[in-house]
Amino acid sequence: NKWRTEYQPVNLSALDRFEAGSTITPELLRDVGVVKHLRNPVKVLGEGEITKAFNVQAHRFSEVAKAKIEAAGGSVVALTPPKVKEEKAAS
Repeated sequence: NKWRTEYQPVNLSALDRFEAGSTITPELLRDVGVVKHLRNPVKVLGEGEITKAFNVQAHRFSEVAKAKIEAAGGSVVALTPPKVKEEKAAS
């Protein structure tokens, strides 16, 4: 599919290296080498555990990742809203 969005996956286990209370952005992830570039959006996946509260900003989150971040006392911010398919009105 030529319109498919290719995400850069980031597991929760990669986020545990940051200080508690940090705001984790795609730019910060690039600076520390977790993602290679910012051309593709970042998606946080639920693999691994986190032990600290973070404010995580990414383009997408899996439901498991979102639940684990919020359970640890952190917050998630989606940088772009998910695409919603528009239903065609019946004529």
